[in-house]
Amino acid sequence: MPLNELIPMVNQLQEAFAPLGIPPIDLPQIAVVGSQSSGKSSVLESLVGYDFLPRGTGICTRRPLVLQLLNENVDQDYAQFAHITRRIYSFDDVKKTIQAETDRVAGNTKGVSPDPIILRVHSKNVVNLTLVDLPGLTKVPVGDQPQNISEVIRSMVLDIISRPNCIILAVTPANGDLANSDGLQIAREVDPQGQRTIGVLTKLDLMDAGTDAREILEGKVYPLYHGYVAVVNRSQKDIDTAKSMKSALMAEKDFFSTSPHYSHLANRQGTLYLSKKLNSILEDHIRSCMPDISHRVKVMLRDAQSELVQYGDDDTATEQQQRAIVLNSITRFCQNFHEYMQGNCRHKDQSVLYGPARLRHIFTVEFRQHVNTLDSRDALSDEDIHTVRRNAVGVHADLFVPNAAFETLVKQLILQLEEPAAACVRTVSEELKQLLRDVLEISKEIGRFEELRERVWRECMTMLSERTRATGEFVQNIINMEVAYINTDNPEFEKIRTGVYRLMAAHQSMPPKEGGAEVASVTPSKPTPSKAQGDDSSHREGPAGVLVRDQWKPHYIRVSPKQLEVCVTKQDTAPIRHVPLDGCSFKVVDGDDGKTNCIEISLPRRSFFATAETVSLGFSGADEARSWINALNRARDS
Repeated sequence: MPLNELIPMVNQLQEAFAPLGIPPIDLPQIAVVGSQSSGKSSVLESLVGYDFLPRGTGICTRRPLVLQLLNENVDQDYAQFAHITRRIYSFDDVKKTIQAETDRVAGNTKGVSPDPIILRVHSKNVVNLTLVDLPGLTKVPVGDQPQNISEVIRSMVLDIISRPNCIILAVTPANGDLANSDGLQIAREVDPQGQRTIGVLTKLDLMDAGTDAREILEGKVYPLYHGYVAVVNRSQKDIDTAKSMKSALMAEKDFFSTSPHYSHLANRQGTLYLSKKLNSILEDHIRSCMPDISHRVKVMLRDAQSELVQYGDDDTATEQQQRAIVLNSITRFCQNFHEYMQGNCRHKDQSVLYGPARLRHIFTVEFRQHVNTLDSRDALSDEDIHTVRRNAVGVHADLFVPNAAFETLVKQLILQLEEPAAACVRTVSEELKQLLRDVLEISKEIGRFEELRERVWRECMTMLSERTRATGEFVQNIINMEVAYINTDNPEFEKIRTGVYRLMAAHQSMPPKEGGAEVASVTPSKPTPSKAQGDDSSHREGPAGVLVRDQWKPHYIRVSPKQLEVCVTKQDTAPIRHVPLDGCSFKVVDGDDGKTNCIEISLPRRSFFATAETVSLGFSGADEARSWINALNRARDS
């Protein structure tokens, strides 16, 4: 390809990629950066040869301007915008069009926008060149500008100049401190070695007397790979008096050739040299990038053609072919959803869980955390437990904690799972809804048909709604089954059985509230002695630790002055009940199983650990029984 066709070819690609926002290929380009007062606009107008850029106070360039200079043998120079097909021969009209297009997109309040304006200039007096004029860097918002205007512009500039194939044209006023140059500072952030930065010094004619920029131009202050070029643009007075560009170029040439500071550098300074230098650099850069650009374009073209084949032919396709196209589109959507559910997708935000990973997190982490936050103390107060116990026994004697009371309390706790379970179902449903939306967005085949896309979305939402409702009912049925039958044989339940009974037994001993009364003891028609089995290990140490078994729960008793201490386990140091021994009598009797080593304790009223007025305790030997008789008598009479 001839060298003079390289830049126009890249220009065509640039226009083709412009609607995409971020081009899929990093195209070679030259970006112009600098502060608002650095003279960027004057440099660009000198390269074009016309006064065509909006001027004024504050930010004038509020949208990136892609300026494409095309060297053509035309009778009259003209300009064309990418969004306007007609030719514009008046560059005053070009200025008005740029201003109007900027206000249309960025507003008329000095706001900025990253959407570029593409302008082509056809002239025989320019070299083939493409420049991207970026908004000038600023530090303080003015007028109606947003407070973060400096950050917005800086982010926009960095987004473009950080691309590896972008050459940076850093414009710096010579009458300022080079170390404070906004253009060079931001260029150094992305190009610290200066390999793809070109320095342009403006306003040399405005430097203080006795100062010059020779050391900068010679690369002794801050060297750049492409060096520096100095230019002398029109002053504000020249612009006001409508000094022509041709006269300005002649004055610039005279300045360098007659200056005692720059005459030895005159052949490498000025606007004409800058335009040729930029053209040479850009063409060399494009030539080095061309193999990669060509490969990427071919791959994109092949992918696009394959995608077109999937879309099918045009509207002339037969009805059978149209059905096949629709079916293929739906099939592809289902395949994409399956791929997402298998975890074979790359979400745009890799810092958060997404898709099936998010679903798993809901089940294994969030739902579990929600359940763990449940506290029985929040659902059941001491008064609630006491009331349930009393309601369960009714008018009968309040001897034990009834199973009915226990089941009533446990059912209330089980019902606490309803809200976490329902919330889990809702969260999973919302996550699946978002997943379906994302899959539908990436399914280009189905996106071609708007009506089909809407129909598929409605069907998916209908199915999801039905399955969400069915799942909620299923979960509720599981909770209802758990409430219907309290399984106390579960190993987990066995671990906490002792603690549960201790808690409920303690609540049984609570005194009646004001206005209530305990149920009186009822004397049975026939005493029902409770069978007891001694704990040998306890009796070796004396009268303590006798194990009492009944239909509810084993208990251990210890003899202490005036009372018996009832414990849930023999390791307990704090009894759950004290049974007074006043009025009790003790004697050795024959047990129901024929054993003679039994003690019958006659109680003045029913106690916590017996269902009648007497209880029998069995021991392994006569000595042990007599030891307990003596201990009980001493405790009662002490």
